[in-house]
Amino acid sequence: MRTFVLDGYGAIADHVHLAEIADPAPGAEDVLIEIHAASLNPIDFKIVHGDLKRVSKYRLPRPFGFDASGIVLSAGARATRFKPGDAIYARASRETIGTFAEKIALQEQFVALKPAAISHAEAAALPLVGLTTLQGFARVKARAGQRILIHAGAGGIGTFAIQYAKHLGLEVTTTTSSKNADFVKSLGADRVIAYDRENYLEAGGDYDIVYDTLGGAFTVDAFKVVKRGGAVISLSGPPDRDFARREGAGWLVRAAVWLMSRKVYAASAEAGASYCWFFTEPSGDQLREIAHLVDSGAIRPVIDREFAFEQLPVALTYLKAGRARGKVVLRVK
Repeated sequence: MRTFVLDGYGAIADHVHLAEIADPAPGAEDVLIEIHAASLNPIDFKIVHGDLKRVSKYRLPRPFGFDASGIVLSAGARATRFKPGDAIYARASRETIGTFAEKIALQEQFVALKPAAISHAEAAALPLVGLTTLQGFARVKARAGQRILIHAGAGGIGTFAIQYAKHLGLEVTTTTSSKNADFVKSLGADRVIAYDRENYLEAGGDYDIVYDTLGGAFTVDAFKVVKRGGAVISLSGPPDRDFARREGAGWLVRAAVWLMSRKVYAASAEAGASYCWFFTEPSGDQLREIAHLVDSGAIRPVIDREFAFEQLPVALTYLKAGRARGKVVLRVK
């Protein structure tokens, strides 16, 4: 089969290559999937550039990619949830990444039936952004009536998070460019702060939750607008100090995490608010929940652009530019 492999860290054009390898051999609890579409996420180009080398020690060369939708070809002896011909979608684990390929074998617990109402391309756009949002909101116990600020509402994470927050009954404020203001309102945003016209730090705060998808100064500044007792969920800030313990990391990594996060924790203490950072985990059960939300009309996937399978390096470069409205998808079959 054909798959894209990462053979080193650095420039996308230098280290992402299409290769021919043997078909994956599914284990007893795996399903073998013919991939029809895969979607790109910021974590993909972070992996290419080596940003996660300290916490995810991949042996190169190797396939990569997290999200996929396709058809089950076969199931292992102890895999009983799916049968050949089932249309499914999945999010690979950190250990099993490899969805930028024609086929992949994944544990059936990572897989769910594809939402019936949408295409494979639309389904492939959902797993990582959906699971990240469900798991993040659960960690901070998001509930109806709370006020949430979602940064970059027109992006892949933002487009899902706005809809899911409204489904839960939260009051949603989001940041985006003025040209995308009407678009994010169509997703359910109650208030839009156009960053090219106003500074969100001067637009009032007191949010119960800030969903930080940008990192950098935005992570520290989130504590200027979150209320005392509230929470900042960060997808791009430094790891929280419990991360090293959860991952069983050694003292060197623990020390590095402590140094990386010291400004965030100082801001957290001053604001009297909590800081949440985590790696998204694959979950077939939560993908089934997302499929129900999609088929019921509560969530609709948003695709900015589709690329042909062979154009993955171009697609990664396009996503990295940060101008995509919704998800970027790779058409595999």
